[in-house]
Amino acid sequence: MMKPGWGIMMKFKKSVLFLMTLILIFTQAGCQKKSNALEEPAQKEKVSLEIWSFFDYNTPGNHYISLWEQLAKEYGYELNVKVFATEELKDKLRISLICGELPDVFEVWGGSFSEFLIDAGVCTPVDTYIENSGIPYKEQYVSPYKDGVRYIIPCLVDAYAVNYYNKALMEEIGLEIPKTWDELVDMVDKVNAYNAVMGTNIVPIGFGNKDSWLGELMYTMIVNRENPYAFEQLVNGEIDFEDEVFRDAAEKITLLSEHHAFADDFLQTGEVESAKHFVDGKAVMMPHQSTIMYYLMENMGEDGFFMAQFPDCSDGKYPDYTTYLMNANPHMTPGLCINRSTKYADEAAKVCLEFSKRVNEINYTQYGYYNYTKDDTLKPPEKLPEPVNKFREMIEQQRHLTGFWYYELSKESADSWSNLTKKLYAGVISVDTFIEEGKKYINPENMVYY
Repeated sequence: MMKPGWGIMMKFKKSVLFLMTLILIFTQAGCQKKSNALEEPAQKEKVSLEIWSFFDYNTPGNHYISLWEQLAKEYGYELNVKVFATEELKDKLRISLICGELPDVFEVWGGSFSEFLIDAGVCTPVDTYIENSGIPYKEQYVSPYKDGVRYIIPCLVDAYAVNYYNKALMEEIGLEIPKTWDELVDMVDKVNAYNAVMGTNIVPIGFGNKDSWLGELMYTMIVNRENPYAFEQLVNGEIDFEDEVFRDAAEKITLLSEHHAFADDFLQTGEVESAKHFVDGKAVMMPHQSTIMYYLMENMGEDGFFMAQFPDCSDGKYPDYTTYLMNANPHMTPGLCINRSTKYADEAAKVCLEFSKRVNEINYTQYGYYNYTKDDTLKPPEKLPEPVNKFREMIEQQRHLTGFWYYELSKESADSWSNLTKKLYAGVISVDTFIEEGKKYINPENMVYY
């Protein structure tokens, strides 16, 4: 006979046993699930790069922006591209270096501009990446830094100093492209005389010197027209900055100011704004770079402007003056730098090199700019716009190439020199002071790349 409560006790034990079995099953299942989770490979992190680029009228073609979007899709990367105007990016790079907030990839200019970034140790050496890329760059486009190391992946076209003339205004006022200094001054006077009669406000020589470099460009163009070997002679110690050629060029700038060749507000006008003024028919002549040709054609048409070399200033000593050119980027070709602190250096190099390769293909095969690789399978268009044909003719006929001084000087000297030329244009210093101060910066000791 069963004891009272025995049945209840047995049911309780069975319930406890069943509960413990369930706990054991769920515990094992949970452990097994956890174990499997640890064994599964972690999902690969998506490559994310922040890229700083500049884009203004100096940059030929919208492909400099759209190509990044295309590459992001192809590589499966997240490319956060931020685009700035030229001077804006220069300021941001300087500030970001100090704050330690540089992006993964940033675009830099040629010559000495990138010096402060490279010397700060924030740029990744790209020699191995370039050598393993299979891209047959021409040597001059992958020039090493003074330490023998490459830090820049090229992606921008050569920029030559040229003059542009608004064709409609030239015809309206009855002007011809000046070929000598006297003809240039005469053109300035004729434009001002036309303004006086017609009540117009057309600027004879339109450029914005707010950023200084266009004013410096025209000064060095005048020097190059007086003596295309002057800068080379200075670097070699054959002459110094007190030579007559440098003084005479400064006096010519002063003379142009006295003849009211520039707009009243040209010192407060930026480069981009001055290019727009030219397009809008507010200026007859504009000294600038070859890289803005397509911007001008898009807004003025192929026949809307003339492109020519700066007039001869040598009193006939160099009648072949059009064959002596100035290149804004003869050394350390502008391009892309990779932040040494990025955690995606290999991926950044991969996408930057592909960007470089495709940009060159587009620039050469579609726009007729020069090929910075040895890839002879690439062919320029059979038919090119007349301004581009003129440009290519200039390049093919060149016999001597001078670099843009700003990019030949050390960064500190370059900035001081740029500010000095701005004071000359503003008329706040005399020619004597300009020469005396200029000796501190324009001398062989301050040359970096020449």
